[in-house]
Amino acid sequence: MMRATIFSYLCLALTATAAAEEGSVWDGVYSEEQTVAGAKLFAEQCLSCHSNKSGQVGGHGPSPSIIGEDFVFRWVDSSVADFYDVIRQTMPQAAPNSLDAQQYADITAYVLKLNNYPAGESPLRIEDYVALQSVWIEAAQ
Repeated sequence: MMRATIFSYLCLALTATAAAEEGSVWDGVYSEEQTVAGAKLFAEQCLSCHSNKSGQVGGHGPSPSIIGEDFVFRWVDSSVADFYDVIRQTMPQAAPNSLDAQQYADITAYVLKLNNYPAGESPLRIEDYVALQSVWIEAAQ
């Protein structure tokens, strides 16, 4: 009986710790500085498909919109790591996975900025991939 009680408390403590480690894009998971590099990369690698008007990032091109309601509808309740993985594995369309890991992280940060998620103190780093699996994309609060 004593072992079962200790085991129950241990499971409860581990569950509480795991829940406390989860986060949201509203917590600021990228740095404002990082989005400068992300914006440049987006213009070079993404703009031709995700917009049909030069200088505008609105998703009017042949690919789905990555801004506003379309972004939230597609990505709500997904993790930042999920979003990063799809970008890395499928973009650019003609050469998936052709950028380095940090460049994909910078583009991810820039897209989060475009969707009005707040910047934080630290850049989004792919070295934190496991943690990013517990950072959820959520609709506006």
